[in-house]
Amino acid sequence: MAAPGKKNGSNIIDYEKRKKGKRPFNIGLLFFGFIAVYLVVCVYLFFTSEHISGYEVMAGNLAVDHHYTGIALRTERVCHAEKAGYVSYYAREGEKVSVASTVYTVDESGRMVQVLKENAKDMQLGDEDYTQIRSEIEAFLGSASDMNFDQVYAFKTDVNASVLDLMNQNMIEQLDTAMEGGGAVFTRYQAEATGIVEYYIDGFEEATLESVSGSWFDQENYERTNLRARELTAAGDPVYKVITDEKWHLVFPLDKETETYLLDEISQNRTTAEDGNVTQYDTYIEIRFDKDKETIWPTVKVEYREGQAFGVLEFVNSMVRYAGERYLDFEILRNETSGLKIPKTAVTEKEFYAIDAAYLTTSGSEENKGFMKQTVSVDGNTAAEFVNCTIYYQDEEHVYVDPEEEDFSTSKKKLESGDLLIKTDSSEYYQVGETAKLKGVYNINKGYTVFRQIQILNENEEYCIVKEGTSYGLSVYDHIVLNADTVQENEVIY
Repeated sequence: MAAPGKKNGSNIIDYEKRKKGKRPFNIGLLFFGFIAVYLVVCVYLFFTSEHISGYEVMAGNLAVDHHYTGIALRTERVCHAEKAGYVSYYAREGEKVSVASTVYTVDESGRMVQVLKENAKDMQLGDEDYTQIRSEIEAFLGSASDMNFDQVYAFKTDVNASVLDLMNQNMIEQLDTAMEGGGAVFTRYQAEATGIVEYYIDGFEEATLESVSGSWFDQENYERTNLRARELTAAGDPVYKVITDEKWHLVFPLDKETETYLLDEISQNRTTAEDGNVTQYDTYIEIRFDKDKETIWPTVKVEYREGQAFGVLEFVNSMVRYAGERYLDFEILRNETSGLKIPKTAVTEKEFYAIDAAYLTTSGSEENKGFMKQTVSVDGNTAAEFVNCTIYYQDEEHVYVDPEEEDFSTSKKKLESGDLLIKTDSSEYYQVGETAKLKGVYNINKGYTVFRQIQILNENEEYCIVKEGTSYGLSVYDHIVLNADTVQENEVIY
């Protein structure tokens, strides 16, 4: 028999072993487990649910870019050399010449050209000459593009020719002296017509409004020949041209939006007399040239060639300022429509009852608007009941009411398809049923989505300008849903 003390000692050892083998419950681990699961669920919901963003309505307008490139059409006369030889120019490009003005000379022997070269180092340009060169440099820098480096070489040729022209003009007396020495066949030529002299040709000298084509505006195929870059000229070669008329045109292709705008401006200057005769007055628009930021008011008309709409601007002045350019970049300055500026993503549509406006009436006050609806009692008797409705929009023919609008006291729809409306002081009836869609946005000022009707005044690819102060419309600082496709009407969002 074992001793009692030994038995007790064994029990104590077994108890200690069981106590060491049992792990206590860890409530902290459970708590953090719940947090981890909660975070996973939140992340999942965040990435799988649609996010509703708000937008605060602000007043503004659309900064629309109305820049265009037009082709200048002028009355141009190309003049050709009568004999072969070395050509020297004396009239400055862009200068007005008369039939008595010397434009160029032809030296058949080349002696005069040698005199020019020998004396060129002794020539000094005046302040006016340097001003002209600086003007050409500034004009180039204002329109230069890193994407078209070929312009640099054309500019270099033009400047070299300009400097040579200025020097030639200052050396006429020396040429006259050289002629007195004999030994050279040297001939001066006067301008063939009065006008502005230019020393380039590009194939558009005989272009007219009747021959306008969309291919003209492909500038990659445009070729311009600088006539001053040649020293030796053959008989019959073009040597200069004269622009003989101050009136000129600028033609440019129209996009649909600008075509509509110009046609609307033109129609506003048209009147119809009692005898039916229509008188069209000139329509002027304001434009600004990119080259020198000059603002001008030409007349405008729209013409169509090969199914394409073209704007035609007519000028009666400023021809000499742009005589050296065939393509001119300009901006149409329009009075931008102001209103409430909202993103186009916020715009949606809703269907309304379109009811004949003649059936709209009031009860008690002008603000209490609605319709007289025919009702039928249980015993079959008919009566007229005034139904107050929210008028979302009204034009000359229809008023628009919400098909889902309910009477607060009965929770029944105020109007349903098939209801008969009675015209005041008449026996005529109108059956509710015709529908039409109105544009609007979802207002969220109250924490849930409410449809607000809008009238769009102007728009571009991203924003639209809507009229302020419309019935059941928007006001400045209203909050709307940024993306209308993500919600439904009467949806609680926060």
